[in-house]
Amino acid sequence: MNRIELDSPLRKPPPEISERQIVILDGIRYSADMAAIARERLWTKLCAIDQDTDTTPTPWATAEAMLDAWSIIDAAHRLVDLIRNMPGLPNAPWQRIFQQRMEDAVALRDVWQHQVGEAPRIVEQRGQIWGALAWMQHDGPKPTGHWHLAVGGTEFKGSNWIFAGPAEAIPREDNRRIRLLHGERTVYLARMVRDIFEAIRNLEDDLRAGALRLVGEQVNRPRESDSVMSAVITVLYGTAPATAATGIDEAAAAPMSKD
Repeated sequence: MNRIELDSPLRKPPPEISERQIVILDGIRYSADMAAIARERLWTKLCAIDQDTDTTPTPWATAEAMLDAWSIIDAAHRLVDLIRNMPGLPNAPWQRIFQQRMEDAVALRDVWQHQVGEAPRIVEQRGQIWGALAWMQHDGPKPTGHWHLAVGGTEFKGSNWIFAGPAEAIPREDNRRIRLLHGERTVYLARMVRDIFEAIRNLEDDLRAGALRLVGEQVNRPRESDSVMSAVITVLYGTAPATAATGIDEAAAAPMSKD
């Protein structure tokens, strides 16, 4: 399971850097964790879809799967931008490799953000604005050889998808073969998350080695992060005396005594 480790320098950044740099590191680690969480949720949903053979999946099930699939694309795009523009981070070969591996995420995120402008091209391709998801059904940890497809949108005349296979090994990809099919692009989502965390490990090594140069005013000490807080508001009230509430003077209201 991919996650940013508790002892990662991304969680406890060195005090020799600036607040601006810390903010960007927060963006990086949250984006990586969001991509990993989205991948796990996506696989859980796809398994629920392919195991239920008695009923047709609802449109909401497909929407939920697309939500997590495109969350991975969004997180990957954001990571490219944050790492590329991280102040004080020296250029290194791992950054170039990461940017090359995320080219599909950058391109697809632009499609996602500009659906109105992309609509004519999608129609010409006989595609769908959200694409389709393909995967290999599993029985526990073992693949069954049964391929599935979830289409995110309306099927047009001439729409077609090649979603069975490939059977051969795919570099850096597991046997679940979760793919986002969009136009001419086939994106292996689990591999994308794996590549994200390979870049994260390289960034952590740079941070531990002190390679991140200070840009801006240095923070004065290590700071806490990811706090969860709560508060409660208590209202105190009481019942006022009846005479005070009615405004009647007690002396005037008292009965007169006879001498």
